[in-house]
Amino acid sequence: MIKKQQKWIALLVTLTFIGLLQVSTMPVAAAGAPDQVAAASTEQAPSFIEEEGDPGYQPKKKSIVPVVLIGLGVAAVAAVLILVVFKTKYDITGRWSVSYRWANGTSGTFTMEFVGDKKSGDAKWVIGNNSAKVGEYTVDGKKATWNILIATYTGEFTDKTHMEGNMSNTLSESGTWTAVQTAAAATDNQGDLQGAQGISPRVKK
Repeated sequence: MIKKQQKWIALLVTLTFIGLLQVSTMPVAAAGAPDQVAAASTEQAPSFIEEEGDPGYQPKKKSIVPVVLIGLGVAAVAAVLILVVFKTKYDITGRWSVSYRWANGTSGTFTMEFVGDKKSGDAKWVIGNNSAKVGEYTVDGKKATWNILIATYTGEFTDKTHMEGNMSNTLSESGTWTAVQTAAAATDNQGDLQGAQGISPRVKK
C-alpha cells in the first residue's frame, strides 16, 4: 500500500512540475496594455523611436514569478527522489551473528537466521547446517523486532548489514545487543540458548 502511494505521489509531483514549467513560459500580461496600444496607434513611428531612445526611458522589470515556480518545482522533484527513489531498503533475511550482554552478567554470541520477507517471518536458532524456529520477527522501516522464546530483541539497522538495540525477557531481565549479517554458509553456533534468553545459572525458568 505504501509503495503504491509513493508511486502516485511521484507521478503527481512530476505532473505538477511540468505544469509549472508551462506556466513559466507564458508571457506575463502587462498592466494597462489596452491603454498602451491605443496610445501607440495615435503616435507616429519616428516619435515612438525617439521616445524609446530617450535617456530617461527605463524598461520594465521582468517578473521573478517564473523563476520562483521553477525553483519550487525542482525542489519538489528532488524531495520525491530522496524519499521514494533513493530510500534505503533494509533486508533482515539471512543469517546474523548476534552479541548480547544482560544486566545479570550473562553475555555471549550466537547465530540467528531470519526466514521470510523484508517485513516478517520466522526467527531461527542456527547450529551448523541446522536451524530451529525459536520465534518470529517483524521489520518496520529500519526498526526490527524478534523474539527467542521468552526474550524479545528490539532495535534498528545502523546500516544494511548492522543492527543494534535492547532486549528483555519475562523474568524482568534487560540488556543490549548488536548484530552483523554473515554469509549463509553453515556455522558453528557456540551461543547458549538459555543465555540468549537472559537465563543465568542462578535463575531458574
